[in-house]
Amino acid sequence: MTQVQVERMSLVPIPVPTQNVVRRVSMPAAAIPGLLASALREHQTGRLDEARRLYLEILSIDARHSDSLNLLGMVEFGAGRPDLAVRMIQRAISLRCDHASYHSNLGLVLQSQGKLGEAMLEFEQALRFKPDSLDALCNLGSAWQAKGRLAEAAACYERAPKVQPNYVEAYDNLGSVYREQQKLEAAQACFERALALRPDYAESSNSLGFLLRTQGKLEEARACLERALILKPGHTEAWNNLAHILQDLNRPNEAAVCFRRVLALRPDHAEACNSLGGLLHADGQLVDAHQWLSKALALNPRFAEAANSLGAVLVKQGRLGDAIPYFERALAFEPENLAASNNLGLALVEQGKLQEAARRFDFALAVQPGHAESQWNLSLIELLTEDYANGWRDYEARLRRRGNTARSLAQPRWRGEPLNGARILLHAEQGLGDTLQFLRYVPLVRAAGGRVILDVPARLRRLAEQMPGIEELVVSGDPLPESEWQCPLMSLPLAFGTTVGSIPAEGPYLSVPEAALWTAGALPWPTRGLRVGVAWAGSSSHRDNRFRSLALAALEPLFRVRGAHFFSLQMGPATAELGTGQCELTDLAPMTADMADTAAQMAHLDLIVTVDTSVAHLAGALAKPTWVLLPFAPDWRWMLEREDSPWYPTARLFRQPRMYDWNAVVERVCGELEKLAG
Repeated sequence: MTQVQVERMSLVPIPVPTQNVVRRVSMPAAAIPGLLASALREHQTGRLDEARRLYLEILSIDARHSDSLNLLGMVEFGAGRPDLAVRMIQRAISLRCDHASYHSNLGLVLQSQGKLGEAMLEFEQALRFKPDSLDALCNLGSAWQAKGRLAEAAACYERAPKVQPNYVEAYDNLGSVYREQQKLEAAQACFERALALRPDYAESSNSLGFLLRTQGKLEEARACLERALILKPGHTEAWNNLAHILQDLNRPNEAAVCFRRVLALRPDHAEACNSLGGLLHADGQLVDAHQWLSKALALNPRFAEAANSLGAVLVKQGRLGDAIPYFERALAFEPENLAASNNLGLALVEQGKLQEAARRFDFALAVQPGHAESQWNLSLIELLTEDYANGWRDYEARLRRRGNTARSLAQPRWRGEPLNGARILLHAEQGLGDTLQFLRYVPLVRAAGGRVILDVPARLRRLAEQMPGIEELVVSGDPLPESEWQCPLMSLPLAFGTTVGSIPAEGPYLSVPEAALWTAGALPWPTRGLRVGVAWAGSSSHRDNRFRSLALAALEPLFRVRGAHFFSLQMGPATAELGTGQCELTDLAPMTADMADTAAQMAHLDLIVTVDTSVAHLAGALAKPTWVLLPFAPDWRWMLEREDSPWYPTARLFRQPRMYDWNAVVERVCGELEKLAG
């Protein structure tokens, strides 16, 4: 997320005028000092309307009262009318051009309008008339900082403490420049010096908290920001910075509360809108996320990160066509935005535009060679199109992706070297289906001279125990025995140089434990008709689950096929759908403790009909007749167009003819099932 930094701008104090001016009316002129003193009090307490009235009353007495013109300009600036403020202050300067504070105030207004060059001329003019003007020094430093000229900015801020050693704002501003220059120790010393001079200075407490976050000192940073908010509860940027720290601490709900506080104080804070939208997106609150990200873009139409995030939300809402223009918009503003480039590539993959998608991933890799996400996404296209030589090599990038689930081990990774009886740990990663698919390589490693130690999830332990030649079996997360080599299961195709023609698919390569077979055999299986096992949904955490899963209701035509009995192999939250429809479907989940139980149940079934989930891989590993229902853009392992699978010879593939068209798939499956049942 974008971290919003606090603006550094020194406001010019409102001076009490001391000059004598010529006045046209003698009696009313005597009232000016009292009126001016009252106006200053109102101005300094933020009562701008009353201050404006009093300054105008003074000017009605003396239209050439330059201090009132200058201060009225600052009232208009505070009220959001900078053009009028410029005219007022310029009028004051025309009456008294040697007054440093007038020039500094005019520069401040011009800088707010983005006119940095003109603003800097005014600050320099102020310093010509008053070389020790702290306000002009700090404002000039702020302008240099806005231009990215950090050395010049630091020079201005460094002069200020020489004029007034206890000038807190200068230390705070100087610290911000040092932070941008990556002089972190010097920056921290500045913020701490400011707080030593003024412990109740919320700005420096906020600045120190922001700095500590960049150093990874999250709890210390949080304490600083919470202190800043005690001192100044309305400090917008302290709330914003605290929200980001709470995100870093994996406390998203508290972070969202802080972002909402930012937006209560400043509804036009585009970065907070974007950050809150991102949190809601991650929490699955897509409608609210869409609302806040849209607002961020409305506030800042060139906000690339918000455009990319809004596109990602639209993809999750199934609005792929609407999402793509937002990814393209993000890239128009930030051509090297890797997240947007990858999201656009993934959206193109879902549309079946593989060549265009590959170009997006290639471009991202040209921007940042070795970028893990881009290389991994490219590998999926290569494997999908049967380019295994490049695909397995690029697929290794998954191990460098954030959140990869492979064990981090000290032993060298095996890449096909002679094993000569050495102990080698083969460890699972990613999902159950991936592990089931690549367990086929375990006998090959043993044949290559390895003494195999196998690490698998607990749900696969009983199945894996049936595999011959395993020297030791451990459950993922348990302490590991000693070994000379290690290899993630999904890196074994690279180690063996697997091609489409050399996939080890002799089959079945898994067998069912006797105890599980006895348990499943006790169930009241029908003695007539076709027994069909069904699974319709994968894990909701899978990146493409919205495409590969369907609702149970979509399969209802299947359950009307005569001569077939249906059994649910579904596990997880989707089993709740069993009570919502009119399907005659026996639920096997209550009798299922692990995948060995599912395998034993499959032994009593004639056919498995499933979407792309672990059930498909288990059935294929057991060499059961399996019909796999695939989305328009399938996972890489199912390749393109073909109805068979070189990974699973007993599988038959039923593909969507167009995106989201499960009806056509179900209709075709029903026709084939009617033939089989008949």
